[in-house]
Amino acid sequence: MVESGSTRSPVPAGAFPMSVAVEPQISPIEAYERYIVRSLLGPWSRDLVARAVLIEGGRYLDLACGTGIVGRTLGEEVLGPGWLCGLDVSPGMLAKAESLSDGLEERGWVLEWHEGCACSLPFADQAFDQVLCQQGLQFFPDPSKALREVQRVLRPGGRLVASVWGALQGNPFYTVIDHLVSRHLAKGALARPFALSDTEKLRGLAQGAGLQDVGVWAVPLTVRADEPERFAAMCLRGATAVLPEFAALSEILRQDVMERMNGDLEELVRPFRKGNALEFGTLANVLTARA
Repeated sequence: MVESGSTRSPVPAGAFPMSVAVEPQISPIEAYERYIVRSLLGPWSRDLVARAVLIEGGRYLDLACGTGIVGRTLGEEVLGPGWLCGLDVSPGMLAKAESLSDGLEERGWVLEWHEGCACSLPFADQAFDQVLCQQGLQFFPDPSKALREVQRVLRPGGRLVASVWGALQGNPFYTVIDHLVSRHLAKGALARPFALSDTEKLRGLAQGAGLQDVGVWAVPLTVRADEPERFAAMCLRGATAVLPEFAALSEILRQDVMERMNGDLEELVRPFRKGNALEFGTLANVLTARA
């Protein structure tokens, strides 16, 4: 999950719905876990964890943990148990993360879940060996302050691994969404998710926070959604939900806008179809640094 200091709500953005709504019988958090996490954030979590220095018995912070995919991936890769804290602004996301983490507890992990803001971490100085943050930094009210907090809670030599979305041009599916929402509703739907797509800006924020050995890489990854219509519905919903222009519409006008976007989207995303799935390239900026 993400944090927001603006009037736009912290909803993930990025796909299309082809006139198919997300099932009404499941909650938005359950839909997010089933479609967005499974198809998009799960593969990226494996890349993120692979860049961490895994320590048996280590102390880890999953920052902006959402439904806990980074922590669960970490638990699969570390040979022995450790101590994992998940922090997020959403109590619903934290509850889902806790419910999905039984396997970690069974393997001896000590788990803690904290509701809070990345700009004021509720942890002691030098509390963690590693801080992992997937697609959260760009949504924090003050990314610079959040990185200073990360530097504070890392032990000397402790490591940060974080990812944010890279250049929009390297994310063709998101580019389609951006064009579609701009055409039918308002420009700038993806401005917040892509706010740190400039690698030098990201590097400067980390260095300004006092972090050392800062590295930033533009990393490509191809992802696959096996339930394309449902995945698309979640992503387009996210792209519109962050816009105050959409929130200001009446329910009838919202439905009209969504129907018009749905009609255009099927043709626009056809190039991403691979059989019964959706397949497309993504690009993220991956930041590594140490305290």
